[in-house]
Amino acid sequence: MKTMAKKLLVMILTLALVAGFAVGLAACNDEGKGDGETLQLYVPDGAPVLAVAQLIAEKDTLTVAGYKVEVNIVPANQIGTHMAKGDGDIVIMPANAGMNLISKGADYEFVCSNTRGILYMISRTEGEVSPTDLAGRKVGCIGKGAVPEYAVSKILEANGLADPEDVEVKYYADGAGVQAALSAGQIEFGIVGEPAATAGASKGFSIVMDIQAEFNAATGSESGFPMSSTFVKGALADKEGFVEALIGVFEDNTDYIAENAADMTALLQGAGSASAYPPASIPRCNVGVYVGEDVTAAIEDMMDFFTQA
Repeated sequence: MKTMAKKLLVMILTLALVAGFAVGLAACNDEGKGDGETLQLYVPDGAPVLAVAQLIAEKDTLTVAGYKVEVNIVPANQIGTHMAKGDGDIVIMPANAGMNLISKGADYEFVCSNTRGILYMISRTEGEVSPTDLAGRKVGCIGKGAVPEYAVSKILEANGLADPEDVEVKYYADGAGVQAALSAGQIEFGIVGEPAATAGASKGFSIVMDIQAEFNAATGSESGFPMSSTFVKGALADKEGFVEALIGVFEDNTDYIAENAADMTALLQGAGSASAYPPASIPRCNVGVYVGEDVTAAIEDMMDFFTQA
């Protein structure tokens, strides 16, 4: 398993360098240009959809290197199945899960990460909470076997709470499950992703901890951890012109969602999302384009974590 992880890391690093090189290419590079063909993009519902908001809003006019892109928003628990089946030409999904599918033969390559952590702790009470305050408490969390488990484990370990008896962490399938447990008094704190964290205010929940900030403090990082990431079918990823154009669209999208934050809920629900996107949640989703050695190092660490788990 570790040998496989190292091989995958080499592949990620190579692709990240290719992506960085592609961004610097002249605009006249025609390699990878489409001719009106339509590509299928699959993305899990929730914060990852923000990474393709402009593609949704301008679906009739915005192209990627000449390709039209049809966005398919699916439940988060189904995104892995779509990638495994090869349904999408482009798939946005958790970094470690995507790499696991590639190790099993999925014909995709990593291009970039689109979010650098969207996790926040919520509670029925107000006031900031530190990791040491969790000793002896019950915490609910999304993402067993995925990035949230990795991030929370790193924070607890760094604060001397690695023993399961130190903090009782129970994992739930989604943010709704965490919020239901909080409402029922089954847990004292819950860890969910945005936009659910901000939307929880309507149910009486307050954000009491920024998981990204605590992860940075625990690991000495400055940029959080990669969550939703873009994977492109091998033949497309090999076309530098296409990679360049796709990254450019993602970069433009960060400005688009900031300038149109008030319209995100209507726009994305109109495209099939079941989530709400309060304007205050948009900056907390940390949507951007992340490539380079810091991303590859974080993915390597996550892969090692799950290999040893």
